[in-house]
Amino acid sequence: MKPHLEITEANIAAMEAFSITNGAPVVMVNLMQVRATACYEDPALNNCSGYEAFARYTQGSSEVRQHAGAELIWSGRALQMPIGPSEKSWDLVALVRYPSAKAYIEMIATKAYAAARAHRRAALYDSRLIMTIENA
Repeated sequence: MKPHLEITEANIAAMEAFSITNGAPVVMVNLMQVRATACYEDPALNNCSGYEAFARYTQGSSEVRQHAGAELIWSGRALQMPIGPSEKSWDLVALVRYPSAKAYIEMIATKAYAAARAHRRAALYDSRLIMTIENA
């Protein structure tokens, strides 16, 4: 199965269309599979673990996430997947609330966030991002 680390242009367009008619808060469900060793574009930087590279992402994106109004609801390590394919496992799960889909879209468009994402790409082998909204 092909890894997924970036939001496609089509998915950004879908989020933008959603944000036009819906300003409610969204919670992003992050499922992440962490590399044993970071894999940066510059191999000289690959002297750390995936978890260390992810910590760099977290630190590097902290200010821009705070400015966007993001709130970490919960994060933790995944232990087992009782329902799901046995060949796929996740290491980290995080739930992050944003004031709106628009706030998220504006955040990921910043230079600061783009710079931090280099650490996320190096840290993760695969990921999923699920945008959710509270039931009415």
